[in-house]
Amino acid sequence: MPILSRRTALHAFGIASITSLLPAQPLGFRKDVVTKPGENRFAYTFPEMRSGAACKLTNEDSLGTCSLFELSTPHRGGPPRHIHHREDEWYYVLAGEYLFEVGDVKYTLPVGGSIWAPRDIPHVWANTSTTEGRVILLCQPGGFENFFDAAGKGMMDKASPAQMEQIMNRYGMEMLGPPIFPPTAAVQH
Repeated sequence: MPILSRRTALHAFGIASITSLLPAQPLGFRKDVVTKPGENRFAYTFPEMRSGAACKLTNEDSLGTCSLFELSTPHRGGPPRHIHHREDEWYYVLAGEYLFEVGDVKYTLPVGGSIWAPRDIPHVWANTSTTEGRVILLCQPGGFENFFDAAGKGMMDKASPAQMEQIMNRYGMEMLGPPIFPPTAAVQH
């Protein structure tokens, strides 16, 4: 019977314990997903959401691993201060300049900048440039397109702040404060 060295045994146990934590995609269900410019892969209730929060990769596409969006943000636009209890978020700036506050730290991100905003840490952000800005948003795990759809419906129905907060709560989020800039008539994402 072969004898394993201590290092080999520890390595094998380490690999066995880590691989069970990694999300697995069944081989039979793997597929490539292509989204062309201007396309949206999620059937939002309102067409306006397709351009403001275009979903480039859905929860279904990734088998729950993540959702990916291209967000358009008007000058001084952005969400209220909030916290996610389900999702980690990664942002990549495509156009404009953004101010992010993650926890108590402020970051200014120009085009090409990115930031990781882990779940359970309050954050807020805004487009500080004088023109429309755009960011790529990755949410992990997937499914955040459902929140965007519900929030978009709430905005179109002119939901009260209390009703919008209920929508956030339904998706594992809490509203903690105002946006960086006072709201305008522009739609906020």
